[in-house]
Amino acid sequence: MKSEIKPSHPLRYLLLGAGSLLLPVSCGPAYIAPPVTPQLAKLSRSPAPILRRGHEVHQAKCAKCHSFQDPARHDPGDLSIKIMPSMAKKSKLDAADEKAVLEYLLAARKLPPQSPAP
Repeated sequence: MKSEIKPSHPLRYLLLGAGSLLLPVSCGPAYIAPPVTPQLAKLSRSPAPILRRGHEVHQAKCAKCHSFQDPARHDPGDLSIKIMPSMAKKSKLDAADEKAVLEYLLAARKLPPQSPAP
């Protein structure tokens, strides 16, 4: 008697493939955008309200597309001249919000390194 081989449902392979694509992203180091604390404010030349606005905008706009990228990995010049102008344009930030996010990131890059989130 011949055994009949039943074809697998194609959706099964699609779901398995999607899961394997997400796995490396979810297992990589994740950094949490640090809140504006007195310690962070001392590291900045900007007042705390500007830093708080930068944190709020980062969480509302930047974190929609990607997790917090450790700003210490980037040179301040790169953040100011290359990264922020490009990201601000993509996120449609006005000049004040772009400056607030930049000031927040420049202060956050001076914080001691944080451990990746679990």
